[in-house]
Amino acid sequence: MKKYNPVHPLMSEAFVIWLVKIGYKGVTNASGVLFYCEASGKNFPRNVMIMANGRLNKPATQLFEEFKKYNPFGEVA
Repeated sequence: MKKYNPVHPLMSEAFVIWLVKIGYKGVTNASGVLFYCEASGKNFPRNVMIMANGRLNKPATQLFEEFKKYNPFGEVA
């Protein structure tokens, strides 16, 4: 069983804002939020999804790891 690591709520909101800032558009449905981008490639994966229970699919996890490298809050969070 995979270990669950909770994320600070501000980090989650900042991730969504960052996705929109880099060009993703979000569509809400019953299963969660699906983000898509008109550009495609290795740096812009398709089918980025944040599920209703807060879990991320594989492309979203890859983008979240890249987002954490920017250290958005520094010492705060």
